Amino acid sequence: MSPDELMVLVGAGAFGLVWWVVWAVRLIPLAGAPSRRRGLVGLMASLAASVAIVGTVLLTASASDVRTAPQYLVMYGLLGLAWLRLGEFFLAFAGVSARDDVIERGNQAAIPAVGGALVAVACCYAGGNIGEGPGWWVVVFSAALATVALGLVWIFLDFMTDAFETVTVDRDLAAGVRLGGFLIACGLIFGRAVAGNWVSVGNTIIDFIQVAWFAVPLVIAAVAIERLSRPTPSRPQLPVVAFGLLPAAVFIGAAAAYLILLGLPA
Repeated sequence: MSPDELMVLVGAGAFGLVWWVVWAVRLIPLAGAPSRRRGLVGLMASLAASVAIVGTVLLTASASDVRTAPQYLVMYGLLGLAWLRLGEFFLAFAGVSARDDVIERGNQAAIPAVGGALVAVACCYAGGNIGEGPGWWVVVFSAALATVALGLVWIFLDFMTDAFETVTVDRDLAAGVRLGGFLIACGLIFGRAVAGNWVSVGNTIIDFIQVAWFAVPLVIAAVAIERLSRPTPSRPQLPVVAFGLLPAAVFIGAAAAYLILLGLPA
């Protein structure tokens, strides 16, 4: 490994693996009540699913010199953990905190929202690892492009609908499920938009735009659904199946169908 790769390995290990361990150790003593325990289990399950997504891509679809070199698998795996940690930081900054909302407040609606966000960030990072490329900076650029797009989309959705307030203040479980499903769908699209063999920065951006446009109708649909599904005094809690699981399934199903239509990245 080159000196810069060793630096990435050590930095990602410290920021990713070590900080996740510290995060978990600090949260476990807080998860005393049943609602808090459910939140901790949900977060751990989402983190495990995210790690599984990244690991599967690294083992099967990453660059050939990564798949055959354990040291690079470890490096990019740790970098993925660091990427997820950054995503969790941003989610808290945007308005939904894993620690505050899911664990300390025992907010059940925040569990699928935070879990969906983690899986979405994992999809963005995993997409940046698909295909051949000259080095780790290619993965960082591609994953950053996808992740920034994801962040802009969920900030726009919240700006237009106050979706995070519905989750954190109203504690509407259906809204949390909708938000989690929407973020996963966008993560799938943006991750696929940066997947493929590296050519240049310009080509990557052009390819991204050509694929990522499909997120636009999803955003429009999500805004319309959120505005129609806000809790009111007469209906403070909406049915989770009709207003949560069904829209989330539609979002994810539409994204999956689009990816199947696109086929494997070149």
